[in-house]
Amino acid sequence: MELDTFERMQSSRLYRFFDLMYRLILVNLCMILLSLCGLVVFGLFPAIFAAAAYFNDTMEGRDGKMLSSMFRYFRKYFWIANLQMLITVPTIGIGLYVIYGRELNTFAYLLLFCWIIIGMVLLWYLPAVNVLYPDFSLGKKFLFSLVASCDRFLLTILFLVLDLVWLYLTLLMPQLLMFLIFSTPVWFGTWRIKKALRPDSFFDPEKEEADHK
Repeated sequence: MELDTFERMQSSRLYRFFDLMYRLILVNLCMILLSLCGLVVFGLFPAIFAAAAYFNDTMEGRDGKMLSSMFRYFRKYFWIANLQMLITVPTIGIGLYVIYGRELNTFAYLLLFCWIIIGMVLLWYLPAVNVLYPDFSLGKKFLFSLVASCDRFLLTILFLVLDLVWLYLTLLMPQLLMFLIFSTPVWFGTWRIKKALRPDSFFDPEKEEADHK
């Protein structure tokens, strides 16, 4: 009887919410630790890729030890993640500097704005695409991320809005860095992209139990 009560509690929305918050906090702390392993500059993006891979595992029912799993993914995706860092960070940083610090013609402004959007889109899509389609070549992962972002343009617009919210929260409440600010965007992005691109790949314990019966 007590076991039945516990199982019912596990299936409740309140339990799942607190379980998610607990997991997000732990993943966030792991991401901070992994970022420090890469001296932050070369560690943050591999930590993002590692968190995306870990969240993908949990969504498919493969729930291993968090830190060891993330550290394994951190090493596995270190180079592709830092390649994205070399594309994204200078793109956004230099682009914003030029836009607000230089007088350019309209066409140049448009090109820079599009390039910044591409960098931000890759920041959301590439970590998820990297774990959803591991057999793709590096170039194909980048290309597929851009194609998927155009195909799911409403989701992409939502991500861009969330980027602004994330930036605002980071500036307003930097204390969240220690708890949720790194892990939440990765979890939400991986969940939404996985649901949009591969909706049949989610692990459903209730469905598995029904099939066995």
